Amino acid sequence: ALKLNPGSADAYNNLGTALKDLGQLDEAVASYRRAVAIKPDFVAAYYNLGNALKDLGLLDEAAASFHKAVELRPDFADAHYNLGNALKALGQLDAAAASYRRALGIKPDYADAHYILGNTLKELGQFDEAAASYRRAVQLKPDYVEAHYNLGNTLKELGQLDEAVEGYRHALEIKPDFAEAHVNLGSILNELGQFDGAVDHFRQAVKLKPDLADAYYNLGAALKELGQLDGALTSFRRALEIQPDYIEAQTSLLFTLNYTGHSPEYCLQEARK
Repeated sequence: ALKLNPGSADAYNNLGTALKDLGQLDEAVASYRRAVAIKPDFVAAYYNLGNALKDLGLLDEAAASFHKAVELRPDFADAHYNLGNALKALGQLDAAAASYRRALGIKPDYADAHYILGNTLKELGQFDEAAASYRRAVQLKPDYVEAHYNLGNTLKELGQLDEAVEGYRHALEIKPDFAEAHVNLGSILNELGQFDGAVDHFRQAVKLKPDLADAYYNLGAALKELGQLDGALTSFRRALEIQPDYIEAQTSLLFTLNYTGHSPEYCLQEARK
């Protein structure tokens, strides 16, 4: 097509897409740039250029391309969404949230935009608004495991522990091998005094991810509460094998050793390991 019509913006845009699909991002960017040079109001080419630049890590340039796309076509929901993603990656969280909201104003059933808006609001410390965004995401997409999980995390931050438990349980119904959800659910059950249930989830987490230090530490804490001190010591030691600078695990190990009647000399030896 380029040989037949080297002045065709469409041909350069299509070539850029083919090159991007082949992983040749620099060449794709050059083709998209040629397309918009020929046709300065080529919305799709600006959008495609933004995606290629973002993949190259050129976030400022990507944001500029998405800005141009939405300037030319203000109702382009995906361009507002990807502009938000570029701005979020640049740390411009308020601007990113504004872009996601513009996308949702155009396309209210955009589950991914609700989800990423929730993540952005959570980073901004706006937990109530973040929870509302996650709830909308899971209403639109009931099997959205990440949204259920982050809803649980946000509700935990808000101190709404029973509701957080439900968020994690929904995530695990969809993805039973979600180790981090098992850990976070177990942590809340610990806080609620449901130690047996907590132990079950921590054991499941370490089975799924044997190198998850937090899971071993929390398993040790739950076992200690249940009076299973040998198991607690084993778990704290395993956490420290994985993460030697895990201060909480070290402290809990020494406290439990002291509680079980080990000599100060033995406890000191453990502290030096």
